[in-house]
Amino acid sequence: MSPATHLIFISTPAMSRGGGHSDKVVRLNVGGSFYTTTRPTLLSVPGTVLHQIASGSMHCPRDDRGYIVIDRDGHTFRYVLNFLRTNKLIIPIGYRELDILREEARYYGLDHLVAAVDSIIEGRKKRARGRRWNGAARRLSASVGENLNLLPEDDGDDLDFFEDSWIGGSNSLQ
Repeated sequence: MSPATHLIFISTPAMSRGGGHSDKVVRLNVGGSFYTTTRPTLLSVPGTVLHQIASGSMHCPRDDRGYIVIDRDGHTFRYVLNFLRTNKLIIPIGYRELDILREEARYYGLDHLVAAVDSIIEGRKKRARGRRWNGAARRLSASVGENLNLLPEDDGDDLDFFEDSWIGGSNSLQ
């Protein structure tokens, strides 16, 4: 566990009563984003950080509203929580924070989510390789600049760049 993550579990009256609906509801403050879920959802994958929190074996601090505080990426947590609810990775088309999501899944101990993210990353790399232009520069007409040249990058991320090449003498700007 990273030193920046402080986890302390404090029982609230709703948790102590037992038997009622309120003891099944869990309110989380993850990186400043607020989530409401159920204890069974967090307990759905044994051995994970979220299972430990929901079972009481890992202690978490609470904020001034009584929410369990988890010092992680709050925006990305929505995909983690939805994965627990559906056992499917549901992300928007073109989602660009897969590395963050993978790291969060790894932190929480959700190996199936890590594998799902890895599968998407690999699929995107394969599609990008299929679109490669064999390193050949292409000229494009553009509303800005005279020439755009494709600059294939071989830095492992399978992203290429276009360079705007302007050809003209120093008097051409007048």
